[in-house]
Amino acid sequence: MYSVLAIYQSFMVLGCIFFVIIMMGQRESNLSKLMLCIGFLGAIQNAGYLLELVSQDLGEAMVAVRMEYLGGAFITTFLFVFVARYCGYNVPKQLEALMFGLDGLVLLCIWGYKHTALYYNSVSFVTDGEIPYLVLGRGPLYYIFLVQLIVQLVGCFLFTIQANRRSQKGRMKLNVLTLGICCIFPIVGIIFSLSRIIKGFDVVPGFEALGILGFGIVIVFYHVFDLSISAHEEVIRSMDEAVLILDADGGFIEANDKAEELFHVLTCYKKGEKVSEENLKDVFTDNNNFEYSNRDHSFEVHVNKIWNKRILAGYAIVFMDVTENKKQLQQMRILKANAEKANRAKSEFLARISHEIRTPINAVLGMNEMVLRESKEPEIKKYSMDIKSSAQVLLGIINDILDFSKIESGKLEIIPAEYELNSMLNDLFNMFSLRTQEKGLKFDVIVDPKLPSKLYGDDIRIRQVLGNFLTNAVKYTEKGTVTLELAGRTEGENVVLHFTVKDTGIGIKQDNMSKLFLAFERFDEAKNRNIEGTGLGMNISAQLLKLMGADLKVESVYGKGSTFRFDLRQRIIDEEPIGSFQERARKAVREHVYHASFTAPEGEILLVDDNRVNRKVFCGLLKQTMVKIKDVGSGKECLDEVTKKHYDMIFLDHMMPEMDGIETMSRMKQLQNNLCEDTPVIMLTANAIVGAKEHYLAEGFEDFVAKPIVQEKLEKIMVHWMPPEKMHINDM
Repeated sequence: MYSVLAIYQSFMVLGCIFFVIIMMGQRESNLSKLMLCIGFLGAIQNAGYLLELVSQDLGEAMVAVRMEYLGGAFITTFLFVFVARYCGYNVPKQLEALMFGLDGLVLLCIWGYKHTALYYNSVSFVTDGEIPYLVLGRGPLYYIFLVQLIVQLVGCFLFTIQANRRSQKGRMKLNVLTLGICCIFPIVGIIFSLSRIIKGFDVVPGFEALGILGFGIVIVFYHVFDLSISAHEEVIRSMDEAVLILDADGGFIEANDKAEELFHVLTCYKKGEKVSEENLKDVFTDNNNFEYSNRDHSFEVHVNKIWNKRILAGYAIVFMDVTENKKQLQQMRILKANAEKANRAKSEFLARISHEIRTPINAVLGMNEMVLRESKEPEIKKYSMDIKSSAQVLLGIINDILDFSKIESGKLEIIPAEYELNSMLNDLFNMFSLRTQEKGLKFDVIVDPKLPSKLYGDDIRIRQVLGNFLTNAVKYTEKGTVTLELAGRTEGENVVLHFTVKDTGIGIKQDNMSKLFLAFERFDEAKNRNIEGTGLGMNISAQLLKLMGADLKVESVYGKGSTFRFDLRQRIIDEEPIGSFQERARKAVREHVYHASFTAPEGEILLVDDNRVNRKVFCGLLKQTMVKIKDVGSGKECLDEVTKKHYDMIFLDHMMPEMDGIETMSRMKQLQNNLCEDTPVIMLTANAIVGAKEHYLAEGFEDFVAKPIVQEKLEKIMVHWMPPEKMHINDM
């Protein structure tokens, strides 16, 4: 009997040591440290009691008792703290201190048993029985300590039961429940010890060791300290989506709270039990993703296969509640429809405004062009140049508004073509030399004479950008100089043009630099309230330069002036140097000579426009071409004309009363006796809103001419569409 008990106690010591080894291999955390302490204390306690079993006298036995209590005095307190924390309870620091204080007092009383009778009031050693053993008289502290042990162990068990109910809504969670069962072992040992079933043998250390081994089994089997497992459980449990996990055969594995709320029948399933498709309302299909509706809710279902070493292990089915998303999507569709409706209304408004303003501007510029061409009096020509300059400013404002509309629609585009560099510079010089003279400013244009004369790019947009910079320079400069510099360097077939616009104006404050390119933004409003402008020019210029691959650099000193620089790459068409720009500019400002690019005395065109002045302007612009023009004032007259005679080209205005240009075009196609069936029809309109050209081409028009009419563009269109045999191109 003695040998059996010794062997049993030896196994308990080894079991505790094995537990310590297991805990040393676990992930380090506060809880794992507590369990490691419990293992050490259990090993010391059981080793001490093993020494007590083999003791031969009172001295040896009491040394072993001291060693036994070195571990046993603290073990249940550590166990209580561990279980409380694992189950999610916080033990007050004062209570912990009180329990550890009582444990320490017990240890002191045992080590000083010769001097106090608080814990053991008598000590003796019996050797006449089968097992030599100590006979220890129990003092008052013994019973106090015993009550603490029982309270702690019962508390551990209650913690696990409560945690199990809280986490699983009544369904047992095995790892928590097993921990609770392990807490019962020491209670059973205390009961056996008090009943003295085996005389002279204390079963409490052994039962505490069994409890510790039970904890070890739970920790290893349920991966208590495995962060990946804990994280997996916590993530699935706390997900806003319903998650259902099945094995490869459709057997139930796990479901989070959201899934149980969605499918109440899942609360009745046990692990491994096959889930009925009928119970889940036929949500299982062969599709990996599908939609599912449940009462007032809509779900997006994702079925993810779980693989274990290339073997299908199961399915993770995620139900994402998209009810609110669908509502928001519907609201967004309504808002989008309203925004598109508002945008269409804005576009229609801009089209009307464009037509109403550009139509009279077309008349002003056209009639003024006639004066410039036909007048011989220098003073009259000067007045006409002033009219042209002012009309161009007004037209520029309209163009800015329309370009901003294109920017908003993402349809602002760059259309490259061949152009004469000198011609572009001449136009800018002519336009701004008059403005600077009016303000008493000096206008310097410094151009490298070695630059190539003919390039490929969008000269219209370049003029627009430089025009915006020069306009601002003139507006914000009261005295001094406005300078336009142009230099460049050749790189193979390209030339990189260096544009610089400088002024000695009011400059820009540093805190206003960030506002420079904002739409409709104007700063120093109180100081500059008398200066005209929309605040769109700089924003549009920055957008245009970006589209052309150029970066704008701005330098400014408040009160001294500003400098705008950008580099632009253009393809070289003709390498002949531009020469002296200054001489050509002076000559151009003195003379305004126009020569038609072609003549077509045999050509016949039909002009349809309800505005009499615009018809007169159109005819005047083509006077030198000698083309025969028949002009009518309505769509009805147009339909009459095409049944009487064949024309080489038809220019058809858009917005006319009774029958507009698009309707006239449609009816013209339906005429049985239409003699102009193959005649190209060109849309002639003041509507230059974004998308207008595409709209007209889709309606069947061959081309598009915007008002105010640009002479060069009009002649290019006529050269393109007029029968070649009737065209005589003039040498320029």
